Amino acid sequence: MQADILLRNAAISTLDPAQPRARCLAVADGRVVAVGSQSLDDLRGPRTRVFDLGGRAVVPGFVDAHVHFGSFALGRQQVDLDVATTLEDGLALLRAAAASLPARAWLRGRGWDRNRWGRLPDAADLDRAVAERPAALASRDGHSLWLNTAALQAAGIDRDTPPPAGGVIVKDVHGEPTGVLAENATDLVTAHMPRASEDDIRDAILAALPLAAAAGLTGIHNLEDSRSRAAFQALEDSGELTLRVYHGVPRSELAHARERGLRTGAGVPGPRSARGDAPPRTAAREPGLRTGDGERGAGGSLLRIGPVKLFADGALGSRTAFMLEPYEGRDDNFLGVPTLEPGELAEAMRLAADAELDLAVHAIGDAAVRRVLDVYAQTRSAYPPLAARLLRIEHAQLVHPADISRFASLGVVASMQPIHATSDWRAADAHWGSRARHGYAWADLLRAGAQLAFGTDAPVERLEPLPSIYAAVTRLDQHAEPAGGWYPHQRLTLDEAVRAYTTGSAAAERATARRGSLAPGMDADLVVLSPDPFSQEPAALRDTRVELTVVGGRITFDGGSW
Repeated sequence: MQADILLRNAAISTLDPAQPRARCLAVADGRVVAVGSQSLDDLRGPRTRVFDLGGRAVVPGFVDAHVHFGSFALGRQQVDLDVATTLEDGLALLRAAAASLPARAWLRGRGWDRNRWGRLPDAADLDRAVAERPAALASRDGHSLWLNTAALQAAGIDRDTPPPAGGVIVKDVHGEPTGVLAENATDLVTAHMPRASEDDIRDAILAALPLAAAAGLTGIHNLEDSRSRAAFQALEDSGELTLRVYHGVPRSELAHARERGLRTGAGVPGPRSARGDAPPRTAAREPGLRTGDGERGAGGSLLRIGPVKLFADGALGSRTAFMLEPYEGRDDNFLGVPTLEPGELAEAMRLAADAELDLAVHAIGDAAVRRVLDVYAQTRSAYPPLAARLLRIEHAQLVHPADISRFASLGVVASMQPIHATSDWRAADAHWGSRARHGYAWADLLRAGAQLAFGTDAPVERLEPLPSIYAAVTRLDQHAEPAGGWYPHQRLTLDEAVRAYTTGSAAAERATARRGSLAPGMDADLVVLSPDPFSQEPAALRDTRVELTVVGGRITFDGGSW
């Protein structure tokens, strides 16, 4: 056997208990074939690419366990309000962007934050910048829409419009809509907005894939709808997909998924031409990108079906996360917005079990987390097929101490995003008060035996894993605040944080037999980091760089000087 890739003189953290550390690693036919302390030169051939890493670190490939990649990709073409420190800064950005759009085109963007701006914006504010065309701007957390008057009119929203279940139409003291919709109420306007075509989504994703590779991502758990899945399928068909995609199914498509046989862990069934799409373009597979093995089913080597995605509540930033006790500083005993009632949640769980789909349930507030755990335990007991399905709770930002141990006892994965804690710690302190000490409780969950899986929630946060790992290890934001770290008892070690981004993500997609560690026979998904973060103080993570990314033996990013 001759290696395709040979790594030498490296500091390899394999995350394999049988051999935790190594100096050399060889890759052939997309898999790790040897790991050791010797040179492995006996595997070197005339076509072997040899990397002398000079002590650089090697870890299993990072897998973002919670991302909205299509939205991230399309968002790069829209107005980014995340950089606007004030409302007036945001309006200036919007005014400039609107001037360059064709007549009657909607203005789109995201990233505004009521907590950063000091108040909730309204339609009158937005009309000052954009009055001649509809404008719809998503909040930073993606759970609210800010509309101008033209957008309200286009959607037919007025004082008599009732909010849908699990939704909020914010109104002023006179009962008029202010221009902000939250949670399920956003559907009232999205139905009237122009939608990106599948080709637009495909092209945007293709343009964004190099960013993922440069960030060290070898896989993502993408929680979007069938249009995004179709775009990834088109890239898979053409041989242009460069990372593994574990693609979720939204609740609205659950019945259709069952009809089409979309099962968790399987590939997307059937050729695209059978789905009424254009026939796939023929492209030669690169070495190492295998197709048709038992884990992936018939859908190819990179794209597989993931869990059904459900929403149990809103978000912290929009103050719609469902809480056991009221939000701080309010006199109306507001508990947030539960977006699914227990009966609806139980029914969706049963349908998912019947369709052989695992479950990923968004739950941020402590009441939402408890509801999901309660309903899952009760439904699983009454409906045995559910016991075969894996449950992930997405975000789990505030978990009541009494519920921490239930994650492990029920086998529930805590799919969390460390960078949320350091982005939102001020908002958490303001809205949760003393309860915030239980927020983003990675250490408590891990010590109680729960499986952690880490991601970014991009485009809500940056796509790169390393800033999230820094957040998990330090509990400090980008300005190194608060001093000493925010509730530092919840910090993780670097090894624990890396495991959550590798073996944890693999566990969340039932793939630990193939990925998440670097041992012979495992998929050759790996990342080279410089300098070796395991030999540095935690602060050095801010300067750590990705220098090489490999997916299934294929080099998808090479930024090193070899």
